[in-house]
Amino acid sequence: MKKKILFFTGSRADYGILKPLISKLKNNNFADIKLAASAQHFSKTFGYTYKQIKKDGFNIDFKPKAKFQGTDLSKIIFYLSDSLKDYFRILKKTKPSLIVVLGDRYEVFCFTIASYLSSIPVAHLHGGELTYGSFDDGLRHAITKLSDYHFVSHNIYKKRVIQLGENPKKVFNVGALAMDNIYNTKLYDKNFLFKKFNIITKKKIAIVTFHPVTKNNTNYEDHIKIFLKALKKVNEFYYIFTYNNSDTHGKKFLKHINNFVKKNHNSIIFKTMGSKVYLSFIKIAHVVVGNSSSGIYEAPALKTITLNIGNRQEGRIFGNSIINAKNEINEIVKKLKNIYKNKYKVNYKNLYYKKNISELISLKIKEIIQKQNKKITNEKRFYDIKF
Repeated sequence: MKKKILFFTGSRADYGILKPLISKLKNNNFADIKLAASAQHFSKTFGYTYKQIKKDGFNIDFKPKAKFQGTDLSKIIFYLSDSLKDYFRILKKTKPSLIVVLGDRYEVFCFTIASYLSSIPVAHLHGGELTYGSFDDGLRHAITKLSDYHFVSHNIYKKRVIQLGENPKKVFNVGALAMDNIYNTKLYDKNFLFKKFNIITKKKIAIVTFHPVTKNNTNYEDHIKIFLKALKKVNEFYYIFTYNNSDTHGKKFLKHINNFVKKNHNSIIFKTMGSKVYLSFIKIAHVVVGNSSSGIYEAPALKTITLNIGNRQEGRIFGNSIINAKNEINEIVKKLKNIYKNKYKVNYKNLYYKKNISELISLKIKEIIQKQNKKITNEKRFYDIKF
């Protein structure tokens, strides 16, 4: 009887990256692959992204009973409380041999807690990274400590995971899985995208994703208002907004962004695009603007410059195609205009590329499963660095 591997996806962000690995493991056929999704995927506010999963040909084997009520902190806390019971129910029913999770979101953290307490091994992708401007930073490290196997995107991140007390033999630098989506997918061209989404403009394209900065004493209303006032002053671009994620006060951000799009005809907003359309838009864009990790990983790989706003992504390893700006009107305006005029001389060295990343991870997961068959102990102990 095949062992079960259970993937968990908390939102569109991790699902889009996990997709090639899910496909690879299904095709390799050495384990029974199952998929569980959080309530965000079934949220109208965030675009019913479960439909994209089904469109990609994947079955959601385990759907949530918990309801995602909103992005106020109290609602998120109560949602996580309900989700923990929900996830325990899923794990008890599935009895997987391995859990696969990606990233640093609170719903991923919650699922990892349930897995850890259920004594189910966890394989975690994208540990060891830093993002000083969000709660995700602490959650990511916590997920690392609750996980057994670590697939990181850079050698510096590998060293950091080991520094957290993880066994070097279980930490693997495989690169960023998102690269498989970029290099193994034939993306759409500009004419197709403009026709499909009825975009009529001769302006240069700016892709915009702006999340709340959750870890600092930031006035959320001021934060989003300053950012949008800056964009309004640079009308050389056609702004294509994507919804921010379900962070604290995320709905407040969406309210202001939707009002901006209604009042400014050189803009459009998408609840969700699907990874292929999103990557295609980045490829044809002149700039990616905001504070999304896609500006750090995907944009350089697609040879598109990034204007990274504020400190949400501070701590990650940046290539020099990423231009940083404080969330101040004058600085954003100045740097956006300079980008428009091609004043920055950059290269697009991909710091996170390795060939066939999903295959690398798949082979290692197969090895992990085979060791389970041989009843090799999975006891996890703290690894002390020898000074």
